[in-house]
Amino acid sequence: MSKKIISIVALLFSCILLSNAQSMDKAFRKPAVEEGDHNIILQNRLGNRLTVMTFGDHTQLEFTYKPNAERRKEFWARNFSNRDNQTVLFPEFIFPDIFTKDVIFEYDPFTTRIKVNAESGAKNTITLVNVADENCFAIAARSPLLLAFKPHVKFEQQNGLLTERFTERGEEIISFIKFPGFEANRFRVLKDGTYLLQLLENDVIYIGGEENPYQVDRVIRKLENLSLVELISRNETKLEPILGFSDIKINNNEKFQKVLDFNKRMYYSMLDEGGASFGALARIYYLIWVRDCSMSTSLMARGGSTYGIKKLAPFLLNNPSMTRRDDGTTVPEFIQILGSRWGKSEDDGIFYALLALFTYFETTGNDDLLYSEAFEIALESIDRFMEKTWDEDLKMVGSDTRGETSLKSSPYFGYDVVNGEMYHNEVFMDGNDINLERSYSLYNQVNTYNLLIMANVLLSQNQQLDNGRSERYARYAKELKKTLRSKFVSPKGTLYSGFDQFSDGSSKWTSFGKGCDYWEHAWATSLGPYAPVPELQLKSAIEVRNDWAKYRNIGYCPWNTLSRTLYEYNDINSFGYEKMLAVEIDEALSLTKRYPMIGAVTEYQGETEGWRALPFQIGALYYSMSAQMIQNMPMGIGVRASNFVDSVTNYQFRLSRIDGKAEGKGDIVKSYRINGKELKHTLQLPASHLRPGHNELTVTRGEANDLFRIYSSTAEMLEYIENDNQLTFDFNNPVESQIIIENFNKIKNITIKDTDNNEIPYTTTELNGKTLLEFPSKGYFSVNVSL
Repeated sequence: MSKKIISIVALLFSCILLSNAQSMDKAFRKPAVEEGDHNIILQNRLGNRLTVMTFGDHTQLEFTYKPNAERRKEFWARNFSNRDNQTVLFPEFIFPDIFTKDVIFEYDPFTTRIKVNAESGAKNTITLVNVADENCFAIAARSPLLLAFKPHVKFEQQNGLLTERFTERGEEIISFIKFPGFEANRFRVLKDGTYLLQLLENDVIYIGGEENPYQVDRVIRKLENLSLVELISRNETKLEPILGFSDIKINNNEKFQKVLDFNKRMYYSMLDEGGASFGALARIYYLIWVRDCSMSTSLMARGGSTYGIKKLAPFLLNNPSMTRRDDGTTVPEFIQILGSRWGKSEDDGIFYALLALFTYFETTGNDDLLYSEAFEIALESIDRFMEKTWDEDLKMVGSDTRGETSLKSSPYFGYDVVNGEMYHNEVFMDGNDINLERSYSLYNQVNTYNLLIMANVLLSQNQQLDNGRSERYARYAKELKKTLRSKFVSPKGTLYSGFDQFSDGSSKWTSFGKGCDYWEHAWATSLGPYAPVPELQLKSAIEVRNDWAKYRNIGYCPWNTLSRTLYEYNDINSFGYEKMLAVEIDEALSLTKRYPMIGAVTEYQGETEGWRALPFQIGALYYSMSAQMIQNMPMGIGVRASNFVDSVTNYQFRLSRIDGKAEGKGDIVKSYRINGKELKHTLQLPASHLRPGHNELTVTRGEANDLFRIYSSTAEMLEYIENDNQLTFDFNNPVESQIIIENFNKIKNITIKDTDNNEIPYTTTELNGKTLLEFPSKGYFSVNVSL
């Protein structure tokens, strides 16, 4: 090696040493974003992370360590490295001769290729493989590639293997680099302690971290004899069963199909085997957000892929933040960041925690968590939440946090409590008034209504934990619904975004528009799973769709949940639906500089240089698209039609897997057959017609429906019986019910009766061409219709 190259490598390492030599070199992570000209991230499903950052004169690789998620599922292990506290396997690791100007990335979360085309004419293809079932990565290169790296202290050397055992924060860690051999890869060590390897002809080297020599040896023995082609093929074989859940085929739109399939791979790579995920595939979001993790996995489950919720729900519910009150007592809470006191007291955390539990139970049919400590923790957290947020005078819940900003009534006002850093100016208010004392947002009212209703549904399964809770929760829910109808309706007939109180004693109502939290308002109108005031939420969702871009760039995650709601209630057709999402799809396919991960969704419309691959945005997109054929309801599923989606196969719901396909043209279900049987008067699938295992759904699309039909409900439909012109629908619901009906005027009579044959009164509301029935229910009831 020439003296010039040796000097360059030494200089590069001295610069890296100053900025990133050890796992932490500053009290607070700086910079909190990847600092390369180009940055790509591969997140391993067992915990480790590889970040590749290109610069003008080298490329830096950062290998961040977490214990293996197959064996270590406890919170400490799953959160061992994060944005604010991390351990790297190697203090320095670079490609000295790979420069920003020479590279093009062909990004994939499991197999990424870096195409190199230097000014000299030298070309190379570097392949990075994110191993699907081991906590390591593979690197290969077709033409010569130099790797330069250092240990924390010293490597143990064997021919073809370098290891270093070190301890950090009580964890024994062994980093390893497995390569063909000393001679084959021109192994050597420079005077400054830099180790060098050279790759050629797609040599495969493995880089990772484990807990002991046995685990390193196990990984090596499994993988060492695989060629690059064999390794990639093996990876795809491992991924295929999981990626096959709820497989959506889009009608004649390759761009949408590509983005949907690609982001499904992204979602899977970002959820580790222990259940942990994060906010986006970027260093700044490398934290376990309660909201983001729950929303991504819950919406994917509601879209027919329950793999993620099965991993996340037990992990999330068993890891609350233990908050110490001023009197010294501790209580479990779910706030912004999972499992830690170091998080903002965002009051949506308990909603998302219970959403995960509710979704887990309703979509998998598994009730094990309802008879575990996890449910007890959740109920205690709900009680704590209501204790600190319920305003008995206003009949609302109030918060000392707005969005992600701590308000004046919070003890953490003026701090980024996630990392403990104190602010020294008012920039931290993020556009909010510094005198804002307490916030009563629409988002928190709707979330809390959902929280209480979901809790009562789950309590009906395990009444030993009730202790008066269900009655109390029902009272709160009733009050919130009344408040939304009486106080939150603006002169426009849409819902206010919130009510704010200030430190000078003043207060004001805020409409959707400048000064509101656009994301939270959009979610309040479209996320669910329950809608306390459906007609007002729909009208408000339409307002958000029409007006958001007037005030701020559209945020794609709530935009996706809006698209589902607007299509579900016929505000847009399939053409309008496709148009609504088209810009998001185009921007996902754009090549950006900072994160050149083509295909990964971006966060805000028009801000393509921001973060990419947000799991909760991916979940919302997938849920929205699957609902074009199979619509998830709080306690069931229903049949839908759209010119946009032709089929959904391997859709998971409880013990059933459904293969659905559509024929004909149109956005309306003209007719359908489930397992060969046509059901004329209900689009909600009765439980009695779903078989354990495989089910066949065939939908005939059309332009209109003239029949009376149950479109959807918040209850579980157990049975549907048709006898001449008499229809009987048997339901179960431990909480108040809503049933939406098509062509209500086509019937002669309808009665709703409980198990004692007592008639249950109902109210009706028009809902964009359909009829909403609302009535009290406490278990089993029947709907009897005369045509």
